[in-house]
Amino acid sequence: MVYICDMKWNGLLLLIGLTVSVVAANAQQLDDGFQSVQAQVVGTLDPLLDNTSSLFYWEGDLWTCNDHGEVVFHALDTTTGAILRSVATGVMPNDMEEVAQDDAYFYLGDFGNNHELLRTDLRVLRFLKSDLLSGRIRPDTIAFEYEGYDPSVVKGKGLPTTDFDCEAMVAGTDSLYLFSKQWGSYQTVCYTLPKQPGTYTAYGRDTLDVQGMVTGACLLPGARMLALCGYNIICQPFVWLMYGYENNRFFGGGQLRIDLDNGIGLQVESIAKADGRRFFLTNEHFSRMGFERPAQLLSLDLTDIITQLAVSDTGGVGLPVLEEPEQWGLQPNPTTGVVEIDREGVELVEVMDAAGRLMMSIQRGRQVDISGLPGGAYVVCVTFADGSRRCGKVVKQ
Repeated sequence: MVYICDMKWNGLLLLIGLTVSVVAANAQQLDDGFQSVQAQVVGTLDPLLDNTSSLFYWEGDLWTCNDHGEVVFHALDTTTGAILRSVATGVMPNDMEEVAQDDAYFYLGDFGNNHELLRTDLRVLRFLKSDLLSGRIRPDTIAFEYEGYDPSVVKGKGLPTTDFDCEAMVAGTDSLYLFSKQWGSYQTVCYTLPKQPGTYTAYGRDTLDVQGMVTGACLLPGARMLALCGYNIICQPFVWLMYGYENNRFFGGGQLRIDLDNGIGLQVESIAKADGRRFFLTNEHFSRMGFERPAQLLSLDLTDIITQLAVSDTGGVGLPVLEEPEQWGLQPNPTTGVVEIDREGVELVEVMDAAGRLMMSIQRGRQVDISGLPGGAYVVCVTFADGSRRCGKVVKQ
């Protein structure tokens, strides 16, 4: 791949001047209310994952894969970044940049599009999760063109200029949502695609000026929150939080940019949520202009920021504030089945899995029976009669 931060400029002064100008711009953004935090390095990834491009939870583990060659899922140790095990799919895409999922399917975004000649074979490959577990992968193809896309016009050598690249996607109930990586405008457009095999036009719904290039996305449907990750022109990473939107119009609610104070050359490529307030990210191996960064697994704790958003949520956007269960009465924890809520005035209980999918909901009940759910960690969100909403993690044994 070719990135803006790959370019070999004549002289170091240009790089220094560019760095100063970008840092000054970020300082102004912070004055305007943007946040700045530091992601913590969990560990260096195996060199096998130097081109990590996706991050997602599946079967209780955190998984990643590379953007080229056969798609192989690698489960990561969330305390070290080491590979725990690997699952080969046998799928050989051209430039695979994102993995999305719903209850039944994986969706592989074979839509990387920043090469000299733009692609005419953009697609999403879909296959059943059950097929992956059985070793019989039979992918379907969701082929598409972007609305207004003309690959014969937007092309050139060297630095990419196209606004029709993509590295980020999430799966909704009825549609796939793609977020473009725009090399010319540094914006992103949210495009929609059907989830069924066929050939389609991807229509743009909304545009956001992200001031950089979007490389990954994860959805927290229980909180009506979308997280986008990416980096600016010198590979300084950022995360955007979208919250309180309606009907999956992701850019129609609240928006907050969070600059990651991790320095230059951190080419962040993917993001996944650990719970409603903590995230994991990966970055590719980076070696240019004297900067060297290995591929890494990063953790990002946004507890304070998301709590502030929830506390100031006068519009009822439903952001969860995750508290430790013992602080407000989710017992027993861990559990083999029934969880009791030790507070009166329960109006609604929602149970979500590690991917943010709603697994069950109960009206006005203080006992929640999760014995029918697979073992693992779940987020239990409780809405009380006074309008307050609290969430906590429960482990099902």
